[in-house]
Amino acid sequence: MHHSSGMGAIPPISQIRSFVAVVAHGRLNRAAAALGLSESAVSHHLRKLEHALGAKLLERGGISVVLTAAGERFAPLARDAVARLEEAVGAVAGAESGRVLLTLPRSLATHWVVPRFPRLYAQTGEPELQLLPTTRRCDLEREQIDLAIRLGEGKWPGLDGVFMMPERICPVTTPGIAEDLRGHGWGALAPNQRVIVNEAHPGEWAAWCEATGRAPPNKTRSLESFDFVLQAGLAGSGLIMGRTPMVHDALTRGDLVAPFPDWVDTGPCWYVVWSEQRPPNRHAARVLEWLKTCAGEGIAE
Repeated sequence: MHHSSGMGAIPPISQIRSFVAVVAHGRLNRAAAALGLSESAVSHHLRKLEHALGAKLLERGGISVVLTAAGERFAPLARDAVARLEEAVGAVAGAESGRVLLTLPRSLATHWVVPRFPRLYAQTGEPELQLLPTTRRCDLEREQIDLAIRLGEGKWPGLDGVFMMPERICPVTTPGIAEDLRGHGWGALAPNQRVIVNEAHPGEWAAWCEATGRAPPNKTRSLESFDFVLQAGLAGSGLIMGRTPMVHDALTRGDLVAPFPDWVDTGPCWYVVWSEQRPPNRHAARVLEWLKTCAGEGIAE
């Protein structure tokens, strides 16, 4: 005799994982990339899931997706269920994924983190560190991001973290320009000497000059990002405001020097943070220790 349990058939986990990924990333294309699937496959999973549940879960108008009332009820339970199932599989399989997703500003990734990869992979080649360079303030829990490097006061709602290092600024330039500037002194800064301003930090020159008791330069050129500013400085285009730790390697190599070496703390500091709900596993903890070690090696002052 057949006895009904009162419960409908549970949809395949692949469909539920696709739904959870779309909710986490906000867009089908981002969810598809995270899952290693095509957008059409993810869209197919969503249609099958909604058909199985008999309820519309997402509104798909425009670029992003929006949860319906049913989706709002289903999403947290589905996310917890997938997380618990992945945890159970990992416990039985005896190995957690070595992948660690780290989000951080692009300039920090390019000029400080990536050049330090060799030490991280010197022994076993693990963990598999994936970078998400962005200026966007990511939701670490919702987007399932393991670690983030942030600049601030060290307190963000729902996050734990550790201090890495202060951010400091000081004008830097090529050795040839620096020698000329030292010979004439700050007060005789030539009117045609280009001082390059980072549009992301338009007040940095005024702040440094106030902190060091110098008059602000009266002739400047602006570039829209630190990456552009740094390249201009390396090319000998003029005096740039160096920011730690992004200029550390250029200073160590001697490509840039500080003709007026008064390094000033900006106030905010660099921190490594993670969601309170997703404490670092052993692979993320290894990345964390690597970052702390690199930060502790010192910065130019």
